[in-house]
Formats: sequence, structure tokens, C-alpha cells
Amino acid sequence: MVSRFPQYFGEINDLLESIEEIPNHFQTIISNAIAFLIAICFALGVVLAIIGAIQWATGWDERGGKKTVVKGIVLIGISLISGGGILAGYTFM
Repeated sequence: MVSRFPQYFGEINDLLESIEEIPNHFQTIISNAIAFLIAICFALGVVLAIIGAIQWATGWDERGGKKTVVKGIVLIGISLISGGGILAGYTFM
């Protein structure tokens, strides 16, 4: 009589290996989420800086335009200090 247990041990080992990989998947998800937020911060900073520069240059809202440019530059600075996101060559997985 042939025992059926050896075939189940292979399946159990595969299951245990899959369970061991779960923390790595969480780490990948969290690092991708942080990089995405940094990229969004950079993009929002660029948009704010452009809109503020247009407001300031056209004289439509000079004081508000200056404030918007400063806000955009601060967001760009925060994103660059935080790791750069897409500027550092990071690609989303």
C-alpha cells in the first residue's frame, strides 16, 4: 500500500512558503503607496507653482499668486526631501 502523505507535504510546504511571503508583500505595498504620495505631492506643487505664477504675472491676484507659488515650491521641496518619488527614478511595481 502506497502512502498518500508525501504529496500533501509538498502542498503544505507551498502553503507555508506563501504565508511567509505575506510580510514582503505588505512592505512592497506600503513602499509603493509612499512613493505614490510623494509623486502626487510633487505634481500638486508643480501645478500650484504654475497657477500662482500665472496669477502673479497677469496681476489678477498678485498677493494670492505669490502665496500660491510659495505653497507650490514648499510642496516640491517636501517631495524632493522625502525621497524624490519619480524624480529619483523610482518606478511603481
